Amino acid sequence: MNYLKESEKILENYRKLHISLANLNERQEKLVRSGMPGEVKAIDYSKPAIQHQAYSKDTINQLCEIATVNNEIKETKKEMKLVAKILKQIKKEDEILYKFLAIRFIKKPKISMKKIAEELGYSPDSNDTIYKIKERALTEFSILYFGVNATRGI
Repeated sequence: MNYLKESEKILENYRKLHISLANLNERQEKLVRSGMPGEVKAIDYSKPAIQHQAYSKDTINQLCEIATVNNEIKETKKEMKLVAKILKQIKKEDEILYKFLAIRFIKKPKISMKKIAEELGYSPDSNDTIYKIKERALTEFSILYFGVNATRGI
């Protein structure tokens, strides 16, 4: 496994998880609303009290879908919390590495490395320096996220 590449993917997706969580919450709300009983207008006595299985299958499907969405919300929050915790740990250890990760992966994902160098106070022509910072930042994140295996694979 390439831990640096995996770390890049995790960090690139971290920003999207905030949007995903909002969408999941909206889906959850919609599912709950759709499962609520409607207003009773009149009782239809022409139909038997217990009808065919379609109603119960629909209810079971809705319950399963709500349970799935609830689990996705839980897992998304868990991942977001873990990444945020790791970023805080990196910030405590090395502010430059944290700033690099925040700029590159969270705040301005489409920004060029030259612009990142400028924002960090380096010359835009200091490619070697900024790429070393990138590697150090991703290595630090990889070790904190993946553990000991990341130290062997880097």
